[in-house]
Amino acid sequence: MAYADYEFYAKNYHGTLSEEDFDRVSQVSAAFIRRITFRRSDACGEMEEVRMAFCAVCDAFSGWETTRGGMGKRLVASENNDGYSVSYVQEGPSGQTGESLLYGKAYQAAALFLEPTGLLYWGCDADDDECGSDII
Repeated sequence: MAYADYEFYAKNYHGTLSEEDFDRVSQVSAAFIRRITFRRSDACGEMEEVRMAFCAVCDAFSGWETTRGGMGKRLVASENNDGYSVSYVQEGPSGQTGESLLYGKAYQAAALFLEPTGLLYWGCDADDDECGSDII
C-alpha cells in the first residue's frame, strides 16, 4: 500500500523523481513508513503528514540508489577518471554500514513530517488493543 500516488508526489510534495523512479521505490518506502510507525500509519494513510513523509522517504531511497556505484551496489566515496579509480565507502562514522546510514537518512526525512503526529511513539497506550490488557 503506497500512501501517495505520483500525482500527489509531483503536485503537492513537489518531488523531482520520474514516475518510473517513484514507482520503483514506493513499495519499500511504504514498508519503511509502516515499520517506523508500528503500522499505525495504515489507519492514518490519508493524513497529509503521512503522505508527505512517504514522499520524503521515496526521495531518500531514490537518492541512495543514484549515488551507489557498480561493484555490488556499494556507495561510491570518490571517483577519478584520470586512469580510472573508484573508492567505495566501507563504513560510515562510528562503524555504520551504508545500509544503516540510508535508514538513518530515511528516518530523518520521515520524522520531519511524522514527529508532531505521535505516530513515531515507541510505547503503547493502555487503550491500544494491540498492547494487550496485561501491560501495566
